[in-house]
Amino acid sequence: MTQRDLLILFSGLFIVVLGVVAVLSTVRRYRRALGLKGEDREKTPDVSFIINAFQDVTRQLKEKEKELERLRALAEQRAENVESYTQNILQCVTSGVITFDRNGFAATANRSAEEILGTEPHHILGKTCDDIFGDGHICRLISETLGSGHPSRRMETSLDRRGEHIWLGFNTALLTDRRGAALGVILSFSDLTEVKRLQEQMELNERLTALGEMSAGIAHELRNPMAVISGYLSLLSKKQNSANQGIINSIAAEIDGMNRIIGDLLTFARPASLNRVTVNLKEMLGGCVSTLLQAKGREARITAIVSLADVEASLDEVLMRQAFSNLLQNAAEAMPDGGTLSVEAHDGKEAAIVVRDTGVGIPADIIKKIFLPFFTTKDKGVGMGLALTHKIITSHGGRIDVESREGMGTTFTVTLPKG
Repeated sequence: MTQRDLLILFSGLFIVVLGVVAVLSTVRRYRRALGLKGEDREKTPDVSFIINAFQDVTRQLKEKEKELERLRALAEQRAENVESYTQNILQCVTSGVITFDRNGFAATANRSAEEILGTEPHHILGKTCDDIFGDGHICRLISETLGSGHPSRRMETSLDRRGEHIWLGFNTALLTDRRGAALGVILSFSDLTEVKRLQEQMELNERLTALGEMSAGIAHELRNPMAVISGYLSLLSKKQNSANQGIINSIAAEIDGMNRIIGDLLTFARPASLNRVTVNLKEMLGGCVSTLLQAKGREARITAIVSLADVEASLDEVLMRQAFSNLLQNAAEAMPDGGTLSVEAHDGKEAAIVVRDTGVGIPADIIKKIFLPFFTTKDKGVGMGLALTHKIITSHGGRIDVESREGMGTTFTVTLPKG
């Protein structure tokens, strides 16, 4: 029985008692008004005072009934105000909040919970935790909280949301009434996906900074010996006959390759000096795609789908062309048997460029390594392309994210500030 029901019950009993007292009081008053003695009051056949007393009591009861109805309406209004107040607070909270009853079914959910999970209310309310989150840490913690009655510490977990991998930070607490009896469990959670992404970017930047410093030292140490070797090879080529010239040319080609690697190392290690100009991304990306298709030719069987908004940004055009050319080249090489290459540019507070291929994809165990220098899965190449691309984009204050599944293709998303 709720507090409101108890209030109505006690109010009703109080009115009944008042009615009885009023009847007795009115009867005595009318008898005294008629001037009857005690023994005559019982004998008198005049019952007019009883009728008047009854009417008086009826009037008082109606007044009390109206008062009771007013109090009941006021109590209901206050209860609705409290409930509305609580709902408004929950809807304004940026964390997702879901309550589960003692049977494990979701009873309420705020707007943030629906947005974080990317679902509609009917996919949450009345569902079990397993239906909403799958069998994992969240559901196990809800059961433990309901069983022990103790709130949980803050924990983290990951789950798939409509094909997207997200991270959640969550904790639980017991939902009780005023007497402390358990009504269910409150689950509070927040989306940590962007935080995790930024954390990974910071860790990668730290590793790349350390590698850049090391690469600079190695490049400088290698450049001088390579210059000496090139000098002696040039002298040797003048004293050899044509029969040995092929060998000398092969050595020279290898030295040139080594010099390119050393140059890439120095470029990677050197702080980027940006020559910013206003660049039309639609024109720049369109030119990069055209250059790639011309270089690959028809035999590559690559279909390009280009959807570019007319976006302008302040960039170093030479470096940014190099970055996107590397991304497009990698996408084409990921489709050795042909496929579809999609390039999109979206305008907003920032410029977003998406490069998507339908190639072989990147295994999950190496996807975090692809921006490291000299990491490559190709038979040819030294693995500096994506490392330089990452450096160019981050030096512009942007970021690059990658999503990939083996056999399902790869998507690179580049976000750049426009100012």
